[in-house]
Amino acid sequence: MKTLYSLMLTGALLAGSTAAVAQTAYKSLNFLYSISGTRTASGMHNRQPIATPSTYTNRVQAITGQYPALWSSDFLFEQSEINNRWAMTNEAKAQWAQGALINLMFHACPPTQAEPCQWEGGIKSSLTNAQWQELITDGTQLNRNWKARLDAIVPYLHDLKNNGVEVLFRPLHEMNQGVFWWAGRPGPNGTARLYQITHDYLRNTKGLTNLIWVWNVQDFGSLASDLANYNPGSSYWDVLSLDMYYTDGQGYSTAKYNAMLNAAGGKPIAIGECEVLPSPSLLASQPKWSFFMGWSELVFEKNSNTTIQNTFWANNVLVRDEMPGWGSGGSTPTAPNIAYRRPVSVSSSENSTNTGDKAVDADGNTRWASSYANNQYLYVDLGATYSINRVRLAWEAAYAKDYQVQVSTDNVTWTTVKDVWGKSAAAPDDHTGLNARGRYVKVYCINRATQYGFSLYELEVYGTSVVTATRAATMPVQEGRAASSLAIYPNPTSGMLQVQLPAAQQSSKVVLRNAQGQEVLRKTTNGPTFALDLSHLPAGIYWLTVAGAASQTAQKVVKL
Repeated sequence: MKTLYSLMLTGALLAGSTAAVAQTAYKSLNFLYSISGTRTASGMHNRQPIATPSTYTNRVQAITGQYPALWSSDFLFEQSEINNRWAMTNEAKAQWAQGALINLMFHACPPTQAEPCQWEGGIKSSLTNAQWQELITDGTQLNRNWKARLDAIVPYLHDLKNNGVEVLFRPLHEMNQGVFWWAGRPGPNGTARLYQITHDYLRNTKGLTNLIWVWNVQDFGSLASDLANYNPGSSYWDVLSLDMYYTDGQGYSTAKYNAMLNAAGGKPIAIGECEVLPSPSLLASQPKWSFFMGWSELVFEKNSNTTIQNTFWANNVLVRDEMPGWGSGGSTPTAPNIAYRRPVSVSSSENSTNTGDKAVDADGNTRWASSYANNQYLYVDLGATYSINRVRLAWEAAYAKDYQVQVSTDNVTWTTVKDVWGKSAAAPDDHTGLNARGRYVKVYCINRATQYGFSLYELEVYGTSVVTATRAATMPVQEGRAASSLAIYPNPTSGMLQVQLPAAQQSSKVVLRNAQGQEVLRKTTNGPTFALDLSHLPAGIYWLTVAGAASQTAQKVVKL
């Protein structure tokens, strides 16, 4: 386990290394530059099912007590996965808010087939030369099909952009791997050309300026020439990554490392996928790897628990608790959507399908719809009092022409924090810069814009939890210790637990145990507040123990 000293040392080294780094438009990319040569960020991919989008990240935490610094997932291609893309997107926002780097892939169905498709004969298939030429020719049917395929993931990427989330985006991965329909075509009109088309469409046409483009190849014996034959051009990518599967039998060789450095030309390099984790000594000898990303189940098949611990606990490997955090992203808060799957009440619903809970499920395909009448409402119970700085409303075609956003601490007295009169289109409304306090947030819909009712795809609420003096003073303290200002909220919780420490315990060991006394989570802190992700734990009673140098406090936690 990493010591408090190692955490402080890491922070000091990172602070000292950042000053000499040329700044880009992306704070997470700047961070990769800043750790070059001193630290490597740990990472874990989370493959199917994305309905539980942190399965493998949580497995790492269960073994090491630490979350990886990089979280990764995939838009995928099967219908069951396509249905859960919003769940994955919401997890990406939550991970970003906790300080993680975000990596997303897209195993896309070929433009010659409809989505969804199969792995065999779909992802693993090929196009004829004539089909390929049509694909990379602007305005042809296959070219339009490919852009339509990209359109399917644009709403999720736009949502991440709206929430200030920067994405290490890795499309058309393993470009020199001929098993995939997009890959194995060298030269300027091969896979590199499709990468350029994808980049220009998403960035220039769709305005996705939050994407950090990752160019990725696999570790074949032909790597040196592949890096020349598959390069889309330095203006098209920000990070160069290598998938390490010992394909040539050599593994993490010096020759591969040097070939990557030469091709990167000073840009960050990374281990894009791996099954055998790089050892701390390997990373000490090859210190320019900015991150490594373990491939889901393969990590646990190819590495013992001790090996995993040795890598994640190494002083030259960063975990999520050691990340600098991404701040507010300017005017756009980056905290998780605190209305996600919270209880909702409505004045009416037009049917048994379009119910209120559909407005807080982070699924852009479902919605709440009221009866066909004016003066309708929907409100969400956040479960605790929050300082609310942003409310985002994604309207369906049947939007509100006139409406108010209201908040309440007691569900009795309501305060209007935003008035909207004369809205003229169904575009989303993103109300930022709010200064409101409440547990309940209501959208009071006054006048309809259509003959139908009011219809919302999504109500999102952002803010920070508020612990009142009364609540802090009445929190029970166990084990015979004196009362302190330890505060946890929301409690009960279904996911994230915010912890506020007293001054005497801001350098503490934190342990969470289940009702049977078994340790399920451990971390070291060095600050007044932190968050714990309990979403992977079973429902039940837990005890959170915080032990500082001079005192120890325990608090009961209820996981819903």
